[in-house]
Amino acid sequence: MKGTGSPVVVFESGLGEILKGWGLIQDSISKIATTISYDRLGLGESSATEKPRTIDNLANELNDFLEDNKIDGPYILVGHSLGGFIIRKFQDSFPEKVLGLVFVDPSHENLMERILATKEETEADRMTKGMNGFYATKPIAIQNEFKEIPNMEKKMKTIDFPKDIPITLIASYQIPPPPFKPEDIEIKKELFNDWIEDKPKAKLISTVKSGHYIHYSEPTIVIDAIIEMIENVIGK
Repeated sequence: MKGTGSPVVVFESGLGEILKGWGLIQDSISKIATTISYDRLGLGESSATEKPRTIDNLANELNDFLEDNKIDGPYILVGHSLGGFIIRKFQDSFPEKVLGLVFVDPSHENLMERILATKEETEADRMTKGMNGFYATKPIAIQNEFKEIPNMEKKMKTIDFPKDIPITLIASYQIPPPPFKPEDIEIKKELFNDWIEDKPKAKLISTVKSGHYIHYSEPTIVIDAIIEMIENVIGK
């Protein structure tokens, strides 16, 4: 925990990432608000767990962490990649605790399905095996998060994207490295635009200067978005 005051800004990391990834941004935001970053169970300095890394467990464990440490809301939740799933599920489960959401190039439950559907069977199979092989070399805690991704995507398809709270969606539209192709970005644009369509409290910020880790390469974009969200929810 860093900083003081309300609202409380909670940072949720991507798959296998630890709290240190938010360091620069958290330091900046802590000058104007209470900020929280943490390591999910099994990652970083947190204890191991045998509980499956389902989206329900991840969201409930975030709630337990906040309650156990007596960190009262309301919260602005900031989630990168897989963290986007977690903050959406948290907001769906505990809507009274959440004032706003900031997504940093978040996971989308339909993105890989849509991309793979455009590929030849052999290419799609190669991409899937490539991702599986990559994560098979990672520590067991990361493997455990990765193997739950299909179930998470299935669950997130049943949860509507929030429409009644302020939302900022920060997207990377940089052309990805192979085996991904430029046309895959067009699918991502379509899906993200669908998310915010007809949601007057939602806005999208895009960049082509950064890849997936926008908070590393262009932290100012994320910092400014969080500051704007804080000012929005407290009525400045």
